Amino acid sequence: PFRSEDFEFPDLLGAAYEYLVGEFAVSAGTEGGEFYTPRAVVRMMVRLVKPAEKMRVYDPCSGSGGMLILSHEYVAEHGGDPRDLRLYGQELNGGVWSISKMNMLLHGIPDADLQNNDKGTLEAPAHVEGGELMRFDRVVTNPPFSMNYNKDGIPFPERFHYGWCPETGKKADLMFVQHMASVLRQGGIVATVMPHGVLFRGGTERDIREGFLKGYLLEAVIGLAPNLFYGTGIPACILILRAKGAKPPQRRGKVLFIN
Repeated sequence: PFRSEDFEFPDLLGAAYEYLVGEFAVSAGTEGGEFYTPRAVVRMMVRLVKPAEKMRVYDPCSGSGGMLILSHEYVAEHGGDPRDLRLYGQELNGGVWSISKMNMLLHGIPDADLQNNDKGTLEAPAHVEGGELMRFDRVVTNPPFSMNYNKDGIPFPERFHYGWCPETGKKADLMFVQHMASVLRQGGIVATVMPHGVLFRGGTERDIREGFLKGYLLEAVIGLAPNLFYGTGIPACILILRAKGAKPPQRRGKVLFIN
């Protein structure tokens, strides 16, 4: 019988499925990075933002759901009740969304709010309440690197307070970061994987970075080694951002860089 009490440890089915998804990501080559982030990276990101019970945790590019599942596990491991944690995700690819739904079920998380549409989070954010974007306590994600996007008719333009990246040239990265920052609750925190280009590219991206700094949003930049992610050998980084007004006074005007 497939009951938790009959297994060697309670989450055996979920762990087996995670293993298979990881193997699938390896075999998928360049496409593997579209839905799977190495679990060591995810675990570090979750430990940095410290989700707790009664919080809302959101992944705007949720892939196979690993960020949300490890947030759920973190709460349980630290004495909280993960049933009081609300999980939200959005995924563009229907097949990957199906994988994430199965992943949640096998980990015993049937009530995670995972949305799927064919436009994605920038052009069609799916989590809306009362005509406004839903707000979250923690945002943990690995969005697609270096995408183009279409500015025409994009909803909730107030998300992009610090500027609009070029629509071509594969520079939508900081558009995703602005979306994440815009949906934070008071005191909320973002941890997101980004390509290193967001740290030094000029033009509008420089202006957006300046906005993050002057608004005291950016807490830390963590440089990661190359060859960590499936499908790309380029080095990436993790950006940690706080909600507007949430940065402690002693940290204002400062950013922690970790190489």
